[in-house]
Amino acid sequence: MYTPQPSSRKSISGKRNTNRSFSSSRRSSAVFGSAKKSPYTPGFLYSRKESLNRSLQTSHIIEQTAQHAVELFGTALPVLVTEALTLTERGTVVSVKISESGWAWLVCGRRLFVWRYKQLSGSRSVVTQCRELNLPPSDLAHRADLVCILMTRDSHLPSAIAVSPEGIVRYWPNIAHEGSSTETAADLQGQECFSLINIQPLGCLLATTTCSLVLLSPDVTDGQNNISCRTLKTPQGVLAGLGKRVSSFIFGAVPNQSMESKHLVQVVAENGEEEEEKYVYVLSRNTLQKWSLDIQLPDKLLFESDIERLMKEGFLQALWNRDSTHLHQLKAWAIDMQLTKNGVLLLMVGLNPQVSQQVYYAFGKIDTANENSSVGFSSFCVIKPTEIYTESEEEKILNYKFVLPQLGCQLAYVYNQQKVKCVSVVNSSEEPDVLEFSNHGDKILGAGSCDGIPLFFSNKYGLLSLLPTGAAAAKMSQLNQSIPAELSMKESEVEELCVSDEKTDKLKAALNLYFRNDLAKSQAIIDEMFPPSPLPAVETDSYLDVTVALVSQMLIDDYPASDPRWAESIPAEAFGSSSTSLILLHQLEDKMRAHELLLTFFKGIGLWERLSTVTVRETPMVTPMLLCEHAEKLIAAMSLRNLHSQYGKLLGDAIQLVLQQRGKCASEKLTHLDVFYREVSLVDSIFPALVTQEENQLSSDVSTSEILEIISSINNIFLTVLQEVCQYRVNKASVYDTSGISAQYIPWTATSGGNGMRVILMKQHSLTVEHAVPLAEDTQSRGAIYQQLLDIADVILDGYKCQLKSLDKHTERYETVEQKYTQDRHKLILPLLKMGQYERAASLAEKYCDFGILVQLCEDTNNQERLQRYMLQFVDQGFSDFAFKWYLDKGKRGKLFSQLGSHSDDLAKFLQDHNTLSWLHHVTTGHYSSAQKTLMTLSSEESHYLSKKKTLLSLSKLAALASDEPCETVDTIVDDLNSQLDLVLYQETLPGGVLEAYGIDPDTMRVLTPEELIKMYINEDNTSANEYDFKKALDLLEFMKKPLGDEEVEALRLQIWSQAILRDSWEDLDTDNPLEAIKDTIFFRTIELAFTQGVKLHEFLPPVEDLINEPELSYYAANPSFTYLIQAGYEHINRLID
Repeated sequence: MYTPQPSSRKSISGKRNTNRSFSSSRRSSAVFGSAKKSPYTPGFLYSRKESLNRSLQTSHIIEQTAQHAVELFGTALPVLVTEALTLTERGTVVSVKISESGWAWLVCGRRLFVWRYKQLSGSRSVVTQCRELNLPPSDLAHRADLVCILMTRDSHLPSAIAVSPEGIVRYWPNIAHEGSSTETAADLQGQECFSLINIQPLGCLLATTTCSLVLLSPDVTDGQNNISCRTLKTPQGVLAGLGKRVSSFIFGAVPNQSMESKHLVQVVAENGEEEEEKYVYVLSRNTLQKWSLDIQLPDKLLFESDIERLMKEGFLQALWNRDSTHLHQLKAWAIDMQLTKNGVLLLMVGLNPQVSQQVYYAFGKIDTANENSSVGFSSFCVIKPTEIYTESEEEKILNYKFVLPQLGCQLAYVYNQQKVKCVSVVNSSEEPDVLEFSNHGDKILGAGSCDGIPLFFSNKYGLLSLLPTGAAAAKMSQLNQSIPAELSMKESEVEELCVSDEKTDKLKAALNLYFRNDLAKSQAIIDEMFPPSPLPAVETDSYLDVTVALVSQMLIDDYPASDPRWAESIPAEAFGSSSTSLILLHQLEDKMRAHELLLTFFKGIGLWERLSTVTVRETPMVTPMLLCEHAEKLIAAMSLRNLHSQYGKLLGDAIQLVLQQRGKCASEKLTHLDVFYREVSLVDSIFPALVTQEENQLSSDVSTSEILEIISSINNIFLTVLQEVCQYRVNKASVYDTSGISAQYIPWTATSGGNGMRVILMKQHSLTVEHAVPLAEDTQSRGAIYQQLLDIADVILDGYKCQLKSLDKHTERYETVEQKYTQDRHKLILPLLKMGQYERAASLAEKYCDFGILVQLCEDTNNQERLQRYMLQFVDQGFSDFAFKWYLDKGKRGKLFSQLGSHSDDLAKFLQDHNTLSWLHHVTTGHYSSAQKTLMTLSSEESHYLSKKKTLLSLSKLAALASDEPCETVDTIVDDLNSQLDLVLYQETLPGGVLEAYGIDPDTMRVLTPEELIKMYINEDNTSANEYDFKKALDLLEFMKKPLGDEEVEALRLQIWSQAILRDSWEDLDTDNPLEAIKDTIFFRTIELAFTQGVKLHEFLPPVEDLINEPELSYYAANPSFTYLIQAGYEHINRLID
C-alpha cells in the first residue's frame, strides 16, 4: 500500500496537477489511479498489524490528500457485488444507493443486489450477506434511485420496493425471499419515473421526471402482501388554493411551467411535527414545492415557489455589477438539493452568456421552517472552481450532485462520476480539495452518508469514506499506540504465564506478547509448544487443536475480571482479561473483540494453517469451525441480551430453569443473568427451556390470546437469535476458511438428538402449526405466524444444507442425512402450501429445491407459466424429469403433452425409459417413424392382453403409413405387421368351446404362443373341430420362431395330422370303394381345403411312411385296412397334383 505524505501535491501517477478548474486543482489527488491490485483481492489491504486495526474498526486508510483521508468503509464487499462489477458487459448501466440505515444496494441491468455495509449497534453481527433480486422488465435502464429498502419490525431483514422507469412496482416483504414479491403498475400516463424515497410509516414516494408524485403503500390483505399506488393531488375545495396563493404572494407568482422548468431535480423528506407526518420537498429546475403528508389527513401542498429569480439574484449579487447587469441576461439552474438544519441546501449553476461562457457553482440555503415568512436565501456561497459552458457540454455541467453528511454541516462533497470536490458551503475563498476517480477507468457509482461520514461507491474499490486528515491520523495513532484493552495484562503476569506448565497459560502469554509487538518471544513460545512439522496436520484431537479449542472456549466463558461482584468466584485458571466492562452487554462485546484478536493471533503467528480437527459432540469437527461456533454463540448471547427489553419475563424464567437444571443459582451479589451470560458456550441451553415453558403454558388454563402471544414471542426469540447467527456464519465464511480439511460439519444450530437444536426447532414448528395457526384470526396475526413458520423452516433447512455440504455424496452417511433432510423439508413446507400461502411455500421450495412442492403448487394454482419457469430455472437440477415423473405417478399423463410439450427435447429424453408414452410424443411431434418402431417394440413385449397387442400393432401400422420412410421400407414393415395381426386373428377365432374349456375370457385373454394355439385347435377339448381348425393349426406352424423343416416343427406337423386322423373311425370304412369312403374324413377334408386354397400339397403333406409310423397312430398302424385307405388316398392325390 502506498500513502503519500500530506504535503505531496502530486498524483500517484507522478504528474503535477496545475489546472485549477473543477476537473482538477492543485490539491487534487488521483486517489486510486496507480493501484496494481484490487482490494477485492485477499491480502491486498492488510498486513498483520493492519488486520488487527481492521478488526477494531470498519474502515482502513488507503489514500491521503492534504485535507482528507480516503478509506475503505464498512464490511467486506459481497462476492456477488464484486462479480457484478467485474463481469458487467460494457454499456450496462450500473448505479448504487447508500442508505443512512446501513444498507446499500447496487442495480446492474435487471439485477438488484442488497447488502448491509454497516455494523449493527451493540456490536452484534455484521450482516454482509448479499441478496440478489430480479427487477421488473423494462425497456429503459433501471437505476438505484428507483429502489427503496425499508426496515421492518417483524424481521431483521428489510423489505424492498423497486420501480421500473415505466412505473411497474415490485415489492418484496423480505429481501431473503425473492419469490415472495408482489407486483402492480402505477398509472403514470406515460411519464418516466425519476426517484423513489422512503417516507415510512407512510410508505415510499415515487416521483416522475415531470414532478408527479405517487405514494406507494405496502400492506397485507387476507394474509397476502400487496402495494397500493395513490397520486398526490392538492385538495379541491374553497380554500384549496390558499397555500399556493400565499406562497405566490411571498415568493412571487409562479409562471406557467414549461417541460424544461418541470424537469425534476431532487425530492427529499423530513419528519413533520406529528409522528405520522412527513414534509416533502420537490425541486425542479426552477421551482420548489413543500408538501405535508399525513396518514390521517389529506395531502397538502404548503407552498410552490419560483426560485429562478432567487437564484439569479444570488449570482448577480455575488458576481456581477447590479447596475450593468439585468436578471433576464442570466441563466440559472438548480441541480441538487439536500436537507439542512431548518431548511434545504441547493446546489446551483449560474451563467451570464453576455459577459462570458464561464459557469459558476454555488450553494444556497432556504429556510423552510416558517412558511409564513418571506423566503429567500439565508446564505449564498459561490464555490471557486468553474467550467466553460458549451451547449454540447450542458448535460455534463449540470450533472453534479452533493453529499451533506450532517444537518448544518459546513463542508459539502460535490461529485460526479469522475471526481469528488470537498468544498465549504459558507466560505467562498476556501480552496477546495479535489479527488480524482477517473484514472484507469474508475468512476463513482453512488454516494451517501452514514453517521456523519460521507460515503462514495467506487467501481474499482467499493465503498469508501472521506474523513478530514487530522481525524483519521488521530484515529490511526490511537489504534497503534497500545495493545487492545481486552488483552491487556501486567508484564509480571505475562512472565508468570511464560513459565507456567499449563499449555493454555503459555498460549495466553504468547497471545499477549504478540500484541505487545514482541513477536520474536511470542513465536519462540509457539515453536516450543507446537514444533513446526513439514507434514500437514491430519490427526484429530492433536495437542495443538485441543489447546486452541480450549483457549477459545475459556475466552468466551471468561469471568468479568473488573466486576467486583465476581471477585470471589473467579478461578485461577480463568482467561482473566477478555473484558474490562461492568455492563453485561459490553462484556459480551468485549469478548467478541477478544475473539477476533485471537483469530488475528492464530493467523499471524502461523498456527491457523496447521489446525486440523477436534472432537465436538462425539464427532470430529474442523477446528476453525469450532472457533466460528464460539463466535456464533457470542452473537447469540448478545442478541438474547438485547431481547430482554421486549421479552424480559419470558427469558428470565427460562434462564432460571436452565440454571436449575445445571445446579447453579444466583448469589446475593450476582443475578441469574450474570451467571447465565458468563458461560457463553452453553447459551443454546435456553432454547429447550423456552419450549418447555411453552408446553407448560399450553397444558395449563390460559386463554387463546395468551397461547398465541407466547408462541409468537418464542418464535421471535428463536428467529431473531438464530437468523443473526446464520448470517454471521455466512458473512464470516472466508474468515473461518477450512479448505483442505475434510470433516462432517454439523452447526450447533442443527444438532440432532435429545435437546439438539434441530429437534427443538422441529418441535417449535409443529407447535406453531398445531396451536398458533388455528388461533390467528385476523389478517395481521396470520401473516406474522405464517412468516414465522417460513423463517423457522429456513433455519432448519439451512442447517441441513451446511451438514450435507460437508459430506461426501458417495457415502452412506450422506444418503442417510439426505433422506432425513428430504422428509423434514417436505414436512416443513407442506403446511404453508395447505394453508394457501403459495408464495411463502414457493420461496422455501425454490431455495431448497423441493420439486414436489413446486409442482403441486403449480397444480393447485393452475399456474402452468410458473411451471415452465421452474423448468428453465432448475434445468441443471433435473426439474423437468421430476415434473414428468410426478405427472405419471399421479396419473395425469395427458398433461405431459398438453401442458409440458413445449419442453419437447426434455420430454423425449425422459420418455426414452417410458415407451408406453414416448410413441405419443413422437406422434405429437411428427416423428412417425420413431412412433412406429416404439409401438412395434411395445407390441412384441405385450403378453398380458391380446386386445392391447392388436391395438399396438394397428397403431404401428398407421404410423408406418404416415411416416416419410421410402415406399419399399414401408411395404416391408406393413407386411411384417400384417403377419403379426394374422397371428392375433388366429387367436381371436379360437372356437368358443375351446375358450370355455380352458376358462378363457375372450375380452381379457392373454397373448398365446403359436404352439399353444396349435394345441388348443387340435386338442380333444375342441370337440367340434373340423378341417378349418386343423388347417389353421398347420398354418400356425409358420409363426413359430423356428424355421420350417426344423425337427420340432416337423414333429408338431405330424402331431396335427395324426390328430386329424384320430378324429374319425377308420375301422368301418368300406375298402371296396376307398376314395368314396375317405372323402368325408377330417384328414382328407383338410387336404382338400388346402388344395382349394392353392397350397402345394407335396410340400403340405407329410410323407406317408412317417405318418403311418407316428406313435399316436400305432393303434391303426397294425390295421391293413387303415394303411390301405391312407395309401390309396395319397395315390389319388399324387396323381391329381402330378
